[in-house]
Amino acid sequence: MDHDHHHAATDLPEGAETAKDPVCGMTVAIKPDGRQAEFQGETYHFCSDKCLAKFEADPWFYASGRAEGQKKAVPANVQYTCPMHPEIVRDAPGSCPICGMALEPMLPSDEPSEELADFTRRMWISAAAAVPLIILTMGEMVGLPVRDWIGHRTASYLEFVLATPIILWAALPFFLR
Repeated sequence: MDHDHHHAATDLPEGAETAKDPVCGMTVAIKPDGRQAEFQGETYHFCSDKCLAKFEADPWFYASGRAEGQKKAVPANVQYTCPMHPEIVRDAPGSCPICGMALEPMLPSDEPSEELADFTRRMWISAAAAVPLIILTMGEMVGLPVRDWIGHRTASYLEFVLATPIILWAALPFFLR
């Protein structure tokens, strides 16, 4: 799950009025200056800017309750964990005692996750671009005067062409988080 929470359910003031985040299911304190959105005359409260943005992108989906009803089929003997606190493991669905988020099933899988496959691909392509970049920039230190062979201007353009995909494409998931 894609959340960036910096607070815990225990951070709620005692006796505070609370609401349930319609995106992640976390219990949040209702504050006048807190993250909230109006939809069809009802006010919804959110734990993070990411949950608020997801709700604003498709308020019908989250307000209708379809987000909660759209759970994957879960085998009988599965354990549940919190996406933000993986040390929390339970035998039944429920809420995380630390942050209040809904626990998600821990499904065993023989295949690597989509995210792992994506990061592995990005790593290998970046490594392929980094090797010539390192030779180009550090070659003189080990006796390979590559800049002298191809010229400084050409070397600068090559550095730009090799480094740009590493920074803008391979590191994109880190910039987005």
